Amino acid sequence: MRAAVLLLSVACARSGRDYLVHRAKGAIEIDGVLAESAWDRADKAGPFVRSLDGKPASAATEARLLWDDDYLYVAFLAEDTNVSGTFFKDDEKLYTSNVVEIFLDPSGDGSHYDEIEVAPTNALFDASFAGGARQGMDLSWSSHAKHAVHVDGTLNDPRDVDRGWTVELAIPFASLTGMPKPRPQRGDRWKFNLYRLRQGPGQPGEGQAYSPPMRGDFHALDRFATMRFED
Repeated sequence: MRAAVLLLSVACARSGRDYLVHRAKGAIEIDGVLAESAWDRADKAGPFVRSLDGKPASAATEARLLWDDDYLYVAFLAEDTNVSGTFFKDDEKLYTSNVVEIFLDPSGDGSHYDEIEVAPTNALFDASFAGGARQGMDLSWSSHAKHAVHVDGTLNDPRDVDRGWTVELAIPFASLTGMPKPRPQRGDRWKFNLYRLRQGPGQPGEGQAYSPPMRGDFHALDRFATMRFED
């Protein structure tokens, strides 16, 4: 049954199925704990699959998204029996360790897109790109995202068995590049993708994705899924 669900997820991503971003009802506190009832009503993006071949991943990962007038809210729920992180400062090379990522292309044409990553240590990396995949990288760009991580276990302690880690983000629309207008409206569609990397000591060296790129490059713009904003 699990394999069937995962394969269905891949098929939906390939067919361009929309992910519906529901409007948040009430305030969202960015603390890494998905206590607000709005998160329970959010559609689940996942489970993620292996990015190279779309097969079942080694540990469960899903994401949920919400929005209001000012922010896109993103939550990742990552299963892990040994939560570990190498980097503790923002804009270090998080992509070489354990991390979750969101790529956002508001215009949907690949001309401008943004990459935002969060590690289990709550360190954040962000960059923007202009002119196509991996083109015009701007490391000075800041998403100004609010972010928090909750570890269900003990960070960087292999002596116990953890359950996983949860990331919560509030990304201001005002910071995103390639925005066709100041904020989205109901019915608007963006291109996006969601990823997780499990790498480093004690990890399987695995890339996961919501919409698998089917090659070794997370900047596969042609494989991005579509999000649709709804009330």
